[in-house]
Amino acid sequence: MKDLRKQIKDNKDIFDDQEPMEGHFERFEALLDKQEKEKRKPIKRMQLMGIISIAASIVVLMVVAIQFYSPQHIPNDLPVIENTMEVSDEFRATNDFYNRQMQEQIADIMCKLANTDSENQALLNRDLQKIIDGNAAFVNDMANADDEEMAIHYLVKHYKANIQALENINEKLGKYTKC
Repeated sequence: MKDLRKQIKDNKDIFDDQEPMEGHFERFEALLDKQEKEKRKPIKRMQLMGIISIAASIVVLMVVAIQFYSPQHIPNDLPVIENTMEVSDEFRATNDFYNRQMQEQIADIMCKLANTDSENQALLNRDLQKIIDGNAAFVNDMANADDEEMAIHYLVKHYKANIQALENINEKLGKYTKC
């Protein structure tokens, strides 16, 4: 190695003036091509791994969303009147009418909830469950009331307030997601 350095140092003017040996440029280009190919392989592998990772994440999210937000998970425990003998047809018809409106709003909200983040889903599910539970208790109380006219009046007011709250939730969710 020292001899090679000494020879280059002693014959510096020859190396500066003379052309490289035959085939030097081809060998140099072959080495550059080889290095370029070696650099590209890891990038392609990294890109492929990134794409596979993203696809796997999307599949996992879809499975979780389908598992938790399929139609069988939509709360459908809206009030059913317990004392069927004592309740009039008018009370039952009024309850059924507003009950269907609430179910429609809740179904639409649940559809939109499936497209929001998990924190919002948990909070809104809790709020919806409170509305449903409170409504069920109120309907059963009104079904047992002595004054049927007054019971229907308060039932309608109560349902309208709940439906308005559900419409507000639905409207706010609708700004970000569509179903």
